[in-house]
This record gives sequence, structure tokens and C-alpha cells, in this order.
Amino acid sequence: MKKIISLSIALIIAFSSFTYASGDSSYEDGFDAGYNEGYSDGLSSASKPKEPNIIFVKQEKIPEVAAGEILNLTIDYKNDSDYTASSIKITPNFEDTPLVYEVPVEYEANKSLKANATRAASFSFKIKDDAKLGVYGIKFKVEYKNNSDVSYSRERIAYFRINKEKVKTLVTINNIVTEPANVVAGEKFVLKFNINNIGDIPMKGTYLSLTGLGTDGFMPVDGNELVYIGDIDAKTSVTQSFTMNASKNITKGNHVLGLDITYDNLQSEEITEQKNIYILDVLSEKVEESAAGKPKIIIESYSTMPNSIVAGSKFTFTFNFKNTSKEKSISNMKITISSDDGAFMIANGSNTFYIEHMAPGEIVSRSIELNVKQDLTSKSYPIDISFDYEDSSANSHQAVEVINIPVVEYSNLVINSVFANETFLGSETNLSFDYINMGKAKVSNLTASVEGDYTTVQSINYIGNLEAGNSDYYDIQVIPSREGENRGVLVLTFEDSSGKKVDVKKDFIGFAMAPMNDPMPDDMGMYEPGMMEPMMPTEEPLSGWAITGIGFASFVVTFIITKIITVKIVRKKLEDEI
Repeated sequence: MKKIISLSIALIIAFSSFTYASGDSSYEDGFDAGYNEGYSDGLSSASKPKEPNIIFVKQEKIPEVAAGEILNLTIDYKNDSDYTASSIKITPNFEDTPLVYEVPVEYEANKSLKANATRAASFSFKIKDDAKLGVYGIKFKVEYKNNSDVSYSRERIAYFRINKEKVKTLVTINNIVTEPANVVAGEKFVLKFNINNIGDIPMKGTYLSLTGLGTDGFMPVDGNELVYIGDIDAKTSVTQSFTMNASKNITKGNHVLGLDITYDNLQSEEITEQKNIYILDVLSEKVEESAAGKPKIIIESYSTMPNSIVAGSKFTFTFNFKNTSKEKSISNMKITISSDDGAFMIANGSNTFYIEHMAPGEIVSRSIELNVKQDLTSKSYPIDISFDYEDSSANSHQAVEVINIPVVEYSNLVINSVFANETFLGSETNLSFDYINMGKAKVSNLTASVEGDYTTVQSINYIGNLEAGNSDYYDIQVIPSREGENRGVLVLTFEDSSGKKVDVKKDFIGFAMAPMNDPMPDDMGMYEPGMMEPMMPTEEPLSGWAITGIGFASFVVTFIITKIITVKIVRKKLEDEI
């Protein structure tokens, strides 16, 4: 009996399979619809969110701006989806950027943005005065809705470059005069001078303090050597005076006082700069007034060749000096060039000059070739020029002038090797290279590009900074333009410590094969409409009456077969019992 039941179940399953193969139209139609919808774009309809996708179009060129200036930034944004976006709001985030936050800034688009459409948004930002050189990214919060009024929020980034810093506060003093012109031992005099902020950043809360005072030299009449003069704006000058006493015991000749200038910068850091004030030709009590009125020497102008001086290089220093007297001539002048800290050394010849005679008002020029110490950092270094001479009455005089020469740190970026991987014509490949900073200064804002038979995939390949003595390696994506051998030039561009852009180049050779005729898809999982169709029967489905008839016939055949088998089994069992 068990055999009969098992056989019946098998026949029922066979009948069901036959019915499905014959075509249940309702089931088949539902399967086809689900299959085609699920693969129409690689996602099932249930899992695919109907979300617009607002992206920023890649910047072809990063906008550049100087510290303290206004950045006008235009962003092209695109709806990179198949759904319309509405109520778009783009708001910048000022964190981690050298931007001044004055009032809330946002861009709002009331109109909708259709699928694959592009629009522009414009912003204006104030760059901080103390912003440093470099490439910065502004994060934007992008908010929008879909057609079902569902809200979305995404973060996007736009880049800009600061290409010039504001010059650090640079303080000088000039127009040093005394009233009367010649200081006499044991008498009062007024010391006047100008303090010049020739930089781009204001000096906050400035104090002046005289040093080098003493009872055998100079002392302020009121005993107060510290004076508060307040703020000094950029590109401005302030005149300051001290009423002084010259000691009766002061020695004849030239004297020097120190001046400490203390102020705060933009970061509220206290800075102190030390300057020298020279008081020349101090007269003793025994010197008569007729000794006054000596001819004076001043540096009228100077120049360097080249204009930009790099540590470790050589340059020519030219200076023009003038006899300011309208009546007295000068003779037997000795000029000595020196550098106290060894920043500059004589390249050829001697550091002294001899001038036999200078007429009243005459201007004379002299040049000297100097070597620059290689390990100097970027700042200004003094050159001292001393003048020893006699006037027409054979009186000896001395004058000292100090010239500050700006020096830039030595930069030397070296590309060790460049290798382009073999690829097919028109396809992307890696260009690998390694480099080392063999200079004394940090390499800033390093970028990579190529010239020749290759083009870069990205318009901007920003690498970053590299400290002195360090090395690194990098890969960029390039595309060959010809079949066979391709010749290119790798160009690394960086900014030295003065902000000047420097290019370093190295040649390389790569190879490109002919493109394949029948390329296979890289990823069979990436389905596109028409790429493949569901493997389903293509025959026309049977009608309802035909299916019913086939089902009834199958039932009859099954019943007859079952009955015949049952009768045979029962008959066999009876014969065995007999």
C-alpha cells in the first residue's frame, strides 16, 4: 500500500511540473515584471531609493587669492541622478579654513533642478590676514528634497589656493636726528627718529625701550626709558622723541644706543625687535662750536644682482653714498664692508675701499661680490658699512650705515626615478615616481603634471608639503596618446619659502599597445539595459481552456494507471495466498 501512495505523490508532482511548463500566465507575467524591473539599472525597485544626487562638478582650475583679500568662488553643481531635486540650499562650513566668519552665508535655489542638469552658485569670502600659503577645502552642506518631499543632506567640498601671504611685520627706524645737531657733553638734547611698519600687518600695543644707557653716557631727563606708543598700522610711520642728558664724562666721537620695539602680532603673540640708534660726533666740553657742522655721509640707495638672493649663492651688492655737506669736501675716506653674524662673505678681493676725495654734494657708487652662507633661513640679514674720513679741516669723522638684505632659504627638489606602466592606447595607467627634498627649506604645495605624449587624468594632482631632507613617492593616472613608444616629461611644481613657484622636470619613456578589438566588460555585475535578457521561454502561453483540458486529461490518465497497478498488486497477493 505504501508503494501505491508513493507512486501517487510522484505522479501528482509530475502533473504540477507539467502544468507550470505549459505556462501559468499569471505567475509567468509576475516573474517577468519583477526580473525586468530589478535589472533595468542593476538594482531592484525595492532597494533603489528615488533620491536626487547633487554633486559639485570637478574644478578645472583651483581659484587663487592672497591673504587678506576677497575670494570670489563660483561652484558648478549638478543633479547626477534620474530624479528632480528641489529646495536646494548650499551652506559653507567655516571650520578648519582661513576664512573670516562675518555673517551667515548660504546659497538657496528655489527652483527645481532636473535630472542631469547643472547650475552655478557664487560665494564671496574674506581670507584671514594671517592665512598661510597652501590649498584649502571649504566644506559645504548641501540640502535638497525629492518629488515626494523627502529631505536629504550631503557634504561636498570645493578647493581654493592662497598664493601670497601678507608680509610679516617689518620694522625699520630712520631719520635719526638730534637737536642740536651736535651733542655736547654735559648738555641736554632731543633725540628724534621715525618707526616704520613697512609690512602688511599692524603692530598692536607697541612699546619702546631704550637700552645701553648709563651715567657715563646718555640718560633720559625724566628717567623713564620705556614709552607706550600704541598701535602702528601697516605701511605707516610714527615719530618718537626722547629728551636726553649727555654725561659730562662722555667720550668724544660716535655712540650707539639700543632700542627694543615690543608689540603683538595678529595671533596676539608678543614680538620684540632690537634696533640700534647711532649718535655721531659727540663733542666734549673742550670742543668749540666751530668744530660743528661736519660733512656727513649717507647711503642714498643700494641694489643687488640678482634681486632674489638664495642661501648658498653669490650676488653683487652695489651701494651709492653721498656727501651731504654743501660746503665741505671729504678726503682720505676708507669704507669697510662687514657682516657680524657671517651671513655674507667676500667672494673676491678685499672688503675695503679707498676714496681720495669727495666734493660737497657728490655721490659715489661702489660694488662688491658676496657669497651667502648656505644654511641661512628666510629673513633679512644686516650688512654694516663703516666710513672713516677727514673733512677739509683735517678733522677725523666716522659714520656707520646698516643695510638689511633679504635672503631666501636654499631649495633643491630632486626627482629620483619615473616609471610609466605599459597599457593599451587610450587607456589609463600609473605613472610612479619618487623624489627627495635635498634643500634646506620646506617644499610647499607640491603638484605634479606631465608634458609630451601623455596627458593626466586629473587636471590637478596635488601632493602636499615635504620637509627638508625627506623623501616620498607618488602615483598619478596618465593616458598615452600614441601607439608604441611614448615620451613624456614629469613636472613637479612647488613654492619655495618666499612663495616663488619653482618647476623641476624629468624625462620618461612608456609603451602603449594597440587597443583590443572586442573588450569584455570589466564587471559583469554592472548591468545596463539590453546587455542581457531573462532566460525564459519565448513561446506563446496556452489559453485557459487548453490548460484546463490538459489538466483533466492528465488526471484521467493518472487515475487509470493507478487503478491498473492496484488491481495487479491485489491479484498477485491473492494468488500468493492460494
